[in-house]
Amino acid sequence: MIGAYVFLYATGLILPVYSAVLPGVKTVLVNNVLVPKTKTNFAKDNITARWAAGYPKEWGSEDYYYQINDPEPDDNFHFAFAEDGKVLALTNSTHAKIFDLSKNTSVTTFPLDGPTKNFVTDLKIWPAAQGGYELFAGYAAYQYDIPKVTHRQSIDSDLTPVGTPIVYQGPIGAISKEGKMASLTGYIYDLTTTDNTPIATIEGQPDLTDFSFNPDGVRLASVSWHAMTADLWNATSGQKVFEFPSTQSQNWAARFSPDGKYILFVLGSPKNTIQIYQSANLSAAPIEIKGFNDWPRNFAWSPTGEQLAVGDPNRLRIFNIPSQKIIQTWEVDVLGYPIPPTDISWADGGKKISWIWREAKYLYDFETNIEWYWNYRTTDHSWGPSGFFYAKDQGYAITADGDSTVRFWKL
Repeated sequence: MIGAYVFLYATGLILPVYSAVLPGVKTVLVNNVLVPKTKTNFAKDNITARWAAGYPKEWGSEDYYYQINDPEPDDNFHFAFAEDGKVLALTNSTHAKIFDLSKNTSVTTFPLDGPTKNFVTDLKIWPAAQGGYELFAGYAAYQYDIPKVTHRQSIDSDLTPVGTPIVYQGPIGAISKEGKMASLTGYIYDLTTTDNTPIATIEGQPDLTDFSFNPDGVRLASVSWHAMTADLWNATSGQKVFEFPSTQSQNWAARFSPDGKYILFVLGSPKNTIQIYQSANLSAAPIEIKGFNDWPRNFAWSPTGEQLAVGDPNRLRIFNIPSQKIIQTWEVDVLGYPIPPTDISWADGGKKISWIWREAKYLYDFETNIEWYWNYRTTDHSWGPSGFFYAKDQGYAITADGDSTVRFWKL
């Protein structure tokens, strides 16, 4: 999603950190760690979430960590977790390093073969239908720009690279479980082959912002920022299937629910609204969720598609769909600095949810009403992208942190 993409990378500049919480944020001291004070924390049966034993925690107290090299502010660090939770990929300016998370070992390091004087500005690792993985690296001329080309490097089941990279035009928009990839330049590719010729082209839609395949990979939803359009396409032919009414807003995201029952569109300025259409009745008026403080472009469907987690400045709320009822709320008590949570993700079959607010990572368990928190120390520095992954099979929370370090925390 380009909207979130631009926001995250605009904040990925070198940032010396001198306090565990930035000025303008009300704080409390828990376990000798400063944490943001909340107006409302996630709760169960009207009981506010409690901290997990030993939490909150700071960098330096992790069980172990991975790096591709010693952290440097000018390094082009990126990371990607495979959806199956088994593999981690790290890259710097010149090399990629693959880790086997099931064994907690580094398997291979190999040179990147990207365009000269370009930067890796997007990274994904995807389980391949034939076994092994596909590593996608997007390259751009500037460190925080949108990729112009994407390289696909095949990784075999032993987690070692196979063959030479295949080059595609444009940044990745979406990848289907059936092996189709849509680029934000309007091309649809077949990843089950090594042919980088598009199987279809979506035409007449300028500045595509986001794509989403439905669960069976037959349909492709798209939005355009400048054209203010939302459309549905045949994912094989590229032909338009349905044209939604003009949103009259800057559209930031398109996303099918995991069960394919709904199609969600994020409307930015001036409406700041989420529209949700029923796939079985596209002509019906959409469900609309309003009342956001800014663009609600940070969101995640629950695995069942019955709930939607949405972040806007300084808060994260969970809505029931289609009733639009707010189920739970997390909101920070601040004096300023309206920053939304990012990297919202459901985990453990929907039993947990994770998010990032500023540099800090959060994980909440709906069943036990327990919350975890990880942040930097007052002496640490941050300059790069960050992320979070919950590896249930290994029993670890994994934080990719802004000092180019991936840390492992046993839960």
